[in-house]
Amino acid sequence: MNNTAMLIATILPLLISVLFFVTRLKKSVLKVLTAITVIGTLTASVLCAVYCDGSLQLAYFTDTMKLTLSFSSLSVFMAILMNLVFSASLIFAFEYTEHDEGRQKFFAYSLLTLSCLIGLCFAGNMLTFYLFYEAMTLASFPLVLHTKTEESRKAAFKYLGFSVFGAGLVLFGMMLLGNGVFRGFTPCGIDGIDKSNTLAYLLMALGFSCKAGMFPLSAWLPTAHPQAPAPASALLSGIITKAGILGIIRTTFFVFGANAIIGTWAQQTMLILAIFTIFMGSMLAYKEKTFKKRLAYSSVSQLSYVIFGIFLLNPEGFMGAILQILFHALTKAGLFLCAGAVIHKTGIERTDALYGIGKKMPVVMACFTLLSLSLVGIPPLGGFSAKWHLISGAFENGAMGIIGIAVLLISALLTAFYLLPITHDAFFAGKTVAREDKKEPSLFMTVPLIVLCVLVLLGGIFSGAFETLATDIAGGLFV
Repeated sequence: MNNTAMLIATILPLLISVLFFVTRLKKSVLKVLTAITVIGTLTASVLCAVYCDGSLQLAYFTDTMKLTLSFSSLSVFMAILMNLVFSASLIFAFEYTEHDEGRQKFFAYSLLTLSCLIGLCFAGNMLTFYLFYEAMTLASFPLVLHTKTEESRKAAFKYLGFSVFGAGLVLFGMMLLGNGVFRGFTPCGIDGIDKSNTLAYLLMALGFSCKAGMFPLSAWLPTAHPQAPAPASALLSGIITKAGILGIIRTTFFVFGANAIIGTWAQQTMLILAIFTIFMGSMLAYKEKTFKKRLAYSSVSQLSYVIFGIFLLNPEGFMGAILQILFHALTKAGLFLCAGAVIHKTGIERTDALYGIGKKMPVVMACFTLLSLSLVGIPPLGGFSAKWHLISGAFENGAMGIIGIAVLLISALLTAFYLLPITHDAFFAGKTVAREDKKEPSLFMTVPLIVLCVLVLLGGIFSGAFETLATDIAGGLFV
């Protein structure tokens, strides 16, 4: 009974999504059921931290191939984070999809995606993880396709193609490892899997990095994000990309173990690719004028901060990676929702056409400003503590770490250059937007933005508590 909360958190959104698919509901009922589902799933995920202490077997195939859910501090952290962002995004979507005939399907696929992601968080072995990972890709594919325009179709199939290719690399790596990869996740890796399997490891890490938007498998991300509805873009950037990050963490620390990867060419390859992606994504974001596409390129860069921290393979770098996962999810989801609110109310999609929008939508643009400062890494906001630990961890990694620090600092400057001018134009430019009738959106849009901002601010002020959490997650991974 202690582990029932894991099962509830996984299947509750699945059951409600099925209801949405088979029954036509009134808008008010749809809102209430969605709210109850995300709150219930979040509550069950929190209860896991209190009551769960083991594993729960879902299906049995052989002695080594089983579908299991398993509790860990990493699982609960990721599940709660995913629920928070889903809650904010779906409440925001109540107004955003008000006149959308396909709104019920949007919420159905969103909750189905949430179910897959929660199952992925609590996966007890790589077989379970992989199945939920693939299911999550299929469930989220319609979110990109939602508007059914020619551009959205191309973007959706590009997302699907890259995701399938990345998952294929993961599967190939798993096949090279054999049945050992299906044993339960254990800190410091599974016995019998070591440096001799470096190629298998690199294939799996590269495959998962596709979902996380790392070069050379990052092209889907700036294409899919602008075409998806803003709440879906928030989920794609803030949460769905974290599935790839979680896959890298599980593979590195729970299948192979850090000691099996340290000093290998696989570690150096992933560090080089991460550093290059950080710089590339920042430069492309700086040059991009389309609002959501600029944020998408920004995600390409910021997600590789996490990958860089992971592959430093030291406790300080890992702490920075965990904090970056947390604050990037909250911040980037909020930024995409801000962009969505502006586009929804004004129809303006270019960053060089937002003159005076802050006078019409002060709450939205104030939230955008605070979240932008966090992404840059300005104290006392949460993004600062994440980048501080990443830089501290990089100092322990020799020449590659020093190069990484230089690129991180350049990226921070570029982030300021492509986000803060939007704030300047919004509040301080002499011009104003043409549509005089547009005003602040309803509470369905503004409250989730305010909540995300408060979480980012409190996360920075009370960063010590989150550093303790990151230390707990890292416990036993480095010996």
